[in-house]
Formats: sequence, C-alpha cells, structure tokens
Amino acid sequence: MKRMLALLVTALLLCQLPLALADTWYCPQCGRLNDNNFCPADGTARPADVQLQPQISGNYTQYAYVTATLSMKMATRTGPSTQYDEPGSFLSAGKKVTVLSKAYDDRNEIWWVQVEFKESGSTYRAYTGVKRFSDLNLNQIPEEKLIGHCTLSQSITGYYGPGYKYRAIKENIPSGAECDIYGYAYGGDSDFIQIEFYDQSQKRARRAWIPDWYADNYVMYYGF
Repeated sequence: MKRMLALLVTALLLCQLPLALADTWYCPQCGRLNDNNFCPADGTARPADVQLQPQISGNYTQYAYVTATLSMKMATRTGPSTQYDEPGSFLSAGKKVTVLSKAYDDRNEIWWVQVEFKESGSTYRAYTGVKRFSDLNLNQIPEEKLIGHCTLSQSITGYYGPGYKYRAIKENIPSGAECDIYGYAYGGDSDFIQIEFYDQSQKRARRAWIPDWYADNYVMYYGF
C-alpha cells in the first residue's frame, strides 16, 4: 500500500513539473507578456532564438538584476504609478542602476521598473519610468504580480528595500492598514515583504518593505 501511495505521489509531482517550469516570453518591442508566443499588443511572433524566462517561483521573489544607464535625472515613486508617494529625484544622466522588475501602469499606459541604487550613503529600491533609460531591454525584466495579502496590527517603520541596510521611510505605516503583497525576500534578521496600501493621512497609495512578522492575517497566493 505504501509503495502504491509513493508511486501515485511521484506521478502527480511529475504531472505538475511542466507547469512549475513553464516559460514566459516578453515582446522586445512593447515588453508585454506573451499570449501563446505572440505579442498581445500587435501580434508579433516570438523569434526562435529568444531565450525564455522561467516564471517566478519558490519561496522568494526572483528579480532580474540588470544594469541600466540613466539618460536623465531619475524621478522616483514607491510604486509603479504617479499615484504613489514620491521619495525624490536621484542621480543624473550616465549613472547606472540595477533594474529588478517591471509593472504596467494602466492609467498612464506606460511601463515602470523597480530599481535599486545608492545615494548619499543610503541604499534604495524605488520605481521610475522606462523613458529614463538609454539601454534598457524590457524583455529581460520579469513582470511583477500580486502574491499575497496581510493586515498590520500596529504602526511600524517601513524600508526602501528588503532589509535593515536600506534607508528607513520617515512616514510610519499606520496600524490596521490592509496591504497587498508584491515581493518577498528572506534575510538574516528577518524575512521581508513588499506591501502596498492606501494611506488615508496622505491620500495616496504607498509601497514599503517590512519584516514579515508584523503582518497579521497573512495570506500568500502564489509560489509559496
């Protein structure tokens, strides 16, 4: 009986393996996720020599870590839209940053990318528009997805990245905030999640990274 159960479990796992290893392709012209190997925007077919990207999986969010060059000073937001709060403008044309992920802004019909950079001794992750880069290929950048939800039981400090080495955000995240989760990273002192919430005091959306043990009613939808 045990042998039969073991064989059944193995068969089920093998059936799921192609889904876990499924590949995705992003159109090099517009950056949209493929639709049956065709661009959903203009019907461009996937070239035979394009290297496919694995889907995000596992117990942490996989990022691209692609180096890109700024063509102008970099204005930033904490999320992928002008509806989010603004950390500030940083660096200048010719400086390089690390591009991690991309997100499509339906309101303005443009792509934003999450970047990591250093400024005045502090490390940040923030979002900026793709127009600010001279050499960025969106085909190399994975698209973000909603991966969970949580509620915060107390007012806490957020960070501009998944760890205490990143700059702390001045405005605390309020107690009771209902948050969507877009990123997860495990580290030495604590695992961190990237949350998105609407701040009633600021009347705008915000994103921040927090230690995951602050999250109550913690639900993960994908890849965990």
